[in-house]
Amino acid sequence: MSKEKHEPIPMTASGFTALSAELAELRARRPAMVEEVAAARSQGDLSENFGYHDARQHLGMLDGRIQTIENTLKRAQVVEETGANGVVRIGSKVVVRDEFGEASYEIVGPTEGNMSRGLLSVAAPLGSALVDRRAGDTVTFKTPAGERQATIVSVG
Repeated sequence: MSKEKHEPIPMTASGFTALSAELAELRARRPAMVEEVAAARSQGDLSENFGYHDARQHLGMLDGRIQTIENTLKRAQVVEETGANGVVRIGSKVVVRDEFGEASYEIVGPTEGNMSRGLLSVAAPLGSALVDRRAGDTVTFKTPAGERQATIVSVG
């Protein structure tokens, strides 16, 4: 059996901290969920014990999320937040203008994207188009509605 080499996952320091905090919170919740499964199991016939099956499902989802976060943190490579040289990188704060107006984003690693918080992943079409570009550059990127363009207003 060969061990697979996994690529490092670039991540901002704040993204690493947030993921570490989520992991700690999930681990803290796990013992109570295990107790809930045990309590439901003790109530008899498991074939019709919906409380038991529900508790097991929730515990399984929690364990899955814990495992995903642990694997991500093991592979995480914290990237120095930069952009001072005027080139878009992970950690850069970027203002772009498109047909809808101007929008501000922080460019983050592939697992950190959260558009509602202004965190644009380098794995997203716009994010990947912006990397290595400078203020004044116009980028083209694909969306489900077709190709779009955006112009970089500033990089910080």
